[in-house]
Amino acid sequence: MLKQIVFFIIITSLNIPLLLSQQENADIRRGTREYRSENFQEAELNFRKALEANPQNTKALYNLANTLYKQGRYEEAANILEGLVHKELPESKKADVFHNLGNANVGSQQIQEGIEAYKNALRIRPEDNDTRHNLAYALELLQEQQQQQQQEGDQDDQQQDDQQDQQPGDPDEEQQQQERPRPDQISPQDAERILDALNQQEQEIQQKIEREEKQRQPLRPERQW
Repeated sequence: MLKQIVFFIIITSLNIPLLLSQQENADIRRGTREYRSENFQEAELNFRKALEANPQNTKALYNLANTLYKQGRYEEAANILEGLVHKELPESKKADVFHNLGNANVGSQQIQEGIEAYKNALRIRPEDNDTRHNLAYALELLQEQQQQQQQEGDQDDQQQDDQQDQQPGDPDEEQQQQERPRPDQISPQDAERILDALNQQEQEIQQKIEREEKQRQPLRPERQW
């Protein structure tokens, strides 16, 4: 009887890792099904359950990051993918990690970091058209960001100049300026022409923006394992 009990304990202990592995894989499969059905919260729960059994499961980590990305939680997704970058993975899967890391970084407005991630993906898989597309998209966003920062800097400089101009000046000079004749008032016809020109300019700018938006394609999707 004692031998039977010992034998049962040994067999059970040997089967525990197998049972845990089976449960872990089942959670990942359920998470993948929920992900494909766009039930991202349910998918997240299943991937997290798999990680409770094995926190180092790279497939569960990777798919959890994708699920967080789909929920707009870009920084959380990027943090997980940053960790996966340093794990031992096949080259093709590491390229997927860098591709998705680029998407997560761009989503969180970390454009420069996203560009570097896409470059790393292309160093591994240079023929990947989706990653090349996303790199071009991110470079365009970075250029726009830099132009906007430049414009904001120019506006700040202009405001400082205006404030200096508004400081009290020489009383004699102010009197001379007041004595200068004022230009004639704009006629209604001239005012209407100016207004029409401004409206036309606004329409042209809007049409240009619409053309650029049509030409610009969004980020191509993340890779699922």
